[in-house]
This record gives sequence, C-alpha cells and structure tokens, in this order.
Amino acid sequence: MKICMQSLATSKIYPMKEAYRKIKEAGFDAIDWNIDTAWNYKKVCASPELSGLCIFEKSLPEIMEYYAEELEAIREAGLTISQAHAPYRSNDPERPEVLDYSISLFKNIVLFCNEVGCKNLVIHGISMAEYDPDLTLERYEADNMKLYSSLIPELRQTNVTVCLENLFCTNYISKGFCEGVCSNPDIAVKWIDRLNEMAGKECFGLCLDVGHLNLLRKSFRQYIPTLGKRIKALHIHDNNQDADSHIMPYAGNVPWEDFLTELNAVGYNGDISFETFSQIKSRRVPIELVPTFLRAMAEIGDYFRSRIEGKIVK
Repeated sequence: MKICMQSLATSKIYPMKEAYRKIKEAGFDAIDWNIDTAWNYKKVCASPELSGLCIFEKSLPEIMEYYAEELEAIREAGLTISQAHAPYRSNDPERPEVLDYSISLFKNIVLFCNEVGCKNLVIHGISMAEYDPDLTLERYEADNMKLYSSLIPELRQTNVTVCLENLFCTNYISKGFCEGVCSNPDIAVKWIDRLNEMAGKECFGLCLDVGHLNLLRKSFRQYIPTLGKRIKALHIHDNNQDADSHIMPYAGNVPWEDFLTELNAVGYNGDISFETFSQIKSRRVPIELVPTFLRAMAEIGDYFRSRIEGKIVK
C-alpha cells in the first residue's frame, strides 16, 4: 500500500524535476498523475473539427516521446505512478461526436498507462445534471455504458483498471449540490459488475472520492461496505460540505474515523492517494512552507495506511 500525492499542484509551484523530488523527500512513494491537463474541454466543444486538440490523438510512441522528460523526472525522483486522472468532461449534449472523440483518446490513454506501469486510470462518468433536461435516465445509463464498455478491447490486453468515480453536480438554481454519477452506491455496484461481466475479467472498479461523498452528506458506513472490494483507488481530501475545497484531512469535517474503519473492514488493499491541490497552492501557502504541508500529508497517509491495514487498532 503506497502513499501517493497528485502531481498537479506541486508541478505548478516548482520546476518539473524539483517538484517530483519534493514529493519524494516529503515521504510519498508514488503519484496520482494529472494527465487530465492534456486537453481543454471548452476548446474541444468549440472546435468544428475534432482533431489536433490533444496529444492522445497520436500514436503510442509519439505519446511516450511527448511525456519522456516528465517520466524521467518521476523515475529519477524514485517515484512510481500509482494512478492517473484522465481528461474530463467527455461529452457535449449538443454534439454527440464529442463522446466518440473522447473514447478514442481514452483508448490510447489506457495503452499509455499500461506502458508506463500505471495500474489505475480514473475516468469521470457522465452525470445527470438538473440543467440538462434532455438527459433521461435511459440515455444517462446508455451513454455511460458506451463510454466505459468501448474501452474493453484495450483493457483486455493490458493490466490497467479503469476506475469510475463518485461525482457530484452543482445545482445552479439552489447553489447547492446534487448527486452525480456513481454517488448512488447501488448504481455504482450495478455498473461496475455489469462492465466486468462484459469484459470477462476484473478491469473496472471505483475510485472513492472522499470529499465528494462528504459534500453530498453520504454515509461512509453505508457507501464503503456496499462497494467493498470494488474500491480500487482513492481521492483523499477534506471539505466543510460547502465547497469542493480539496484541502488536507482534518482541515474540514469529513468523518475520518468512519472512513478508516470501513476501509479496514472491507479489506481495502489499494494505495492511499491525496487529491489536496488546494492545500499547497502557493497563493494560500508561502512557498517556503509547501514542504511542511507535504510532509504532514505524507505522515497522515502513513497513519491512514496503518489504520486500514489494522496495524493501529482503535
């Protein structure tokens, strides 16, 4: 069970090689790689021709060459790539061809992840949003099944697991939050099991986003046992249920005892991965203190690992 930090915030604060060295020096073993920066969703939707918009349109050797410098920096620092976050969103209600374009890129990202030894790839599903009245329940499920099942040929030839993620939506009328894809644990189980049955192997799972679950006031004691062994990866961050804050554990009101107890009970054996980019943004934290916060999160990760593995019993 490795302790992981997402690459995004640190790589924006420091030069590339220094960023990964700082992550390693803080006590992390691996990264959650933010390759979601590979495209700009608004530009994709605005483009009349869906081409020339993303590196993942190219061949695998060309993609490897594009990321060669960063891969070298990651490896020189002594880090591995535990999981990666694919670009999002993947659909445009006004242009069905955007989903087909996204799927073509995700296929190449699966092959790329396999090549670089990244075992889990997080791909956001398509949520039912209250401001998209044309998205019926039937189309909602059909679009998500198309998105994920289209990747099965690539997944069958690799060791990559595609992780769905429990999401939330913003209600632009009430300014509150409503359920997004996989926030209902029973639907998440149904979809993951159906996809794995279609694939003939276990190549789909869930990335449990702790902050999203807390925003929707979902019970960890109900959600985690329902998903059980289907939970393959984590996005660990905190909030006060008023915004998707992405701050470090114990800085908000996430019920961490429930989180740790339930992951221990289901025998979670994936990695501990922090998605806490807001905590170390240089405009919030002086750059001199960024290593202090990184070390604190690595130590929290080590504590979480000990609790989940049962080495510390409460």
